[in-house]
Amino acid sequence: MYLPGEKISRQALHRYTRHRWLFNEEKELSKRYVEFDLQQLLQVAVSVCEGAQFCTRITKCAEGLHNKAFILTMDNGCEVLAKLPNPNAGPARFTVASEIATRKLLSDVLNVPVPRVLAWSFDAASSPVGAEYIIEEKAPGVRLGSVWNQWPRNSKLQLIIQVIDIQNTLTSVAFDMHGCIYFKDDLRSLGEEPKESKILSTTTSIPDMFAIGPLTTGELWNGVRSGMNLDRGPWKDPSDYTRALGHNEIAHIKSHAVPRMNYYQSLKTEENPEDGLALLTKYMKVASYLIPRSPNGAASNNVLMHPDLHLDNIFIDPETLKITGIVDWQSACVAPLFYHADVPRMCTHHGPLQEGWVIPERPEDFDSLSAEEQRKIDNDLESQILHKYYEAQVYKRSPRHWSVLQNKRIPIIQKPVWLVTGVWENRNLVFLRESLISLFAHWEELLPDIPCPISFTNEDVELHSKEEENIRGVGKLLTVFRDESVLPVDGMVEPEDYDIAQKNSRKFKDIFIGLAKDDEEKELFTKLWPYQEPADT
Repeated sequence: MYLPGEKISRQALHRYTRHRWLFNEEKELSKRYVEFDLQQLLQVAVSVCEGAQFCTRITKCAEGLHNKAFILTMDNGCEVLAKLPNPNAGPARFTVASEIATRKLLSDVLNVPVPRVLAWSFDAASSPVGAEYIIEEKAPGVRLGSVWNQWPRNSKLQLIIQVIDIQNTLTSVAFDMHGCIYFKDDLRSLGEEPKESKILSTTTSIPDMFAIGPLTTGELWNGVRSGMNLDRGPWKDPSDYTRALGHNEIAHIKSHAVPRMNYYQSLKTEENPEDGLALLTKYMKVASYLIPRSPNGAASNNVLMHPDLHLDNIFIDPETLKITGIVDWQSACVAPLFYHADVPRMCTHHGPLQEGWVIPERPEDFDSLSAEEQRKIDNDLESQILHKYYEAQVYKRSPRHWSVLQNKRIPIIQKPVWLVTGVWENRNLVFLRESLISLFAHWEELLPDIPCPISFTNEDVELHSKEEENIRGVGKLLTVFRDESVLPVDGMVEPEDYDIAQKNSRKFKDIFIGLAKDDEEKELFTKLWPYQEPADT
């Protein structure tokens, strides 16, 4: 990792340098390597900075997992941000084209604060830069994440209200299709004929230049999927979407899946593509029902939302504490509200929450605890309060949004849809099966007037439970390693911690295998240790 002000090599501009991986490192780095002509990129940037003659400084920003970003400083003091999507972000042509149109709609029509785009290209082949890019104004203000922990609670609560007001603006516009936003002319340039779409409910006039087109999420495009004729949208009906995802996975497994070992199931018997197809057959039987019912119809309204609202995606004025910009709209899509209606990451409490409108309080023995224990309790209480306050303000200020957010059954319906894409290559068959078993168990609560079209035998559940037990056991151990700051669950570490993490991996692999009760379990634990080059999948 490079420190502020530290000089870096030209090659480091193209590579991902923020983290390293304990396994599959070459593959992970290749997903984030971008080749481009630096001089041509600088030339474009200079041309959009009035009065600038040349670039005097290139600052590589702290990298997200899906983009390269640079602050370019000109000889006249002008600063702009250049952003280039990584290969793992999805189809760069569609990704950039959609983000440009989405941000135009946000800034010019909905008055949502986003940095102004100055130049872009979604066609690397015709651009001297040799890659797709966006050059935009540097967001005014400071990142919320740099000041959040120093703020008093009241300032945080006022900021949450600002976020909800922006979300209200977004949910006030309902579209009749599910997909990503594009300019109509750009869709044609991308080989897609714009489908007729319209606004269903809004007081805002939307210019005719916009259209809804395919989703850009990488999981529908990356790897062999880029050459497959998959259904990536747009869709008129929510059930068209849930069925399309299932059909896509059936096509992928039939074309590309091969038998493989799944050591959570067996040390000897291979897992076959037919296992995946059988599970997808069950998914397809329920796909049309994976749409929650809501009295006011809000759950199925197709609306635009930010894809990942966390502290570093929000800029604020440090004096007024007002939001000055929201960044990183890459892959933002118009989708039914029930796919969007989660508590934003910036407010999410990761832990138990009391039901109802209860303000969390310190325990009675708080004063007798150590300073460290008190600090942990206060941090946990602060997190709970922010989460509950977000929910309370949505209830108060956004009843349609609340009608979906408060529905505790929606996650049961959502989960199979979230898991089905990439279910084979991501080794998620067990989790998709678990979600379908849960759906089967809750079916009468969800759809009492419709017989459940799927079932699971006792043998199915028993075999699943055995596999799940193995996965959960390893997962719990890895969580202990993570909580003790010994090893990261995902294998991703800071570069300066890489050598010690490798040593810890070898050390704790021996400890892990040493927990085995017999030779068979020892072989199993050896195969299950996650920080090693996996077999081909």
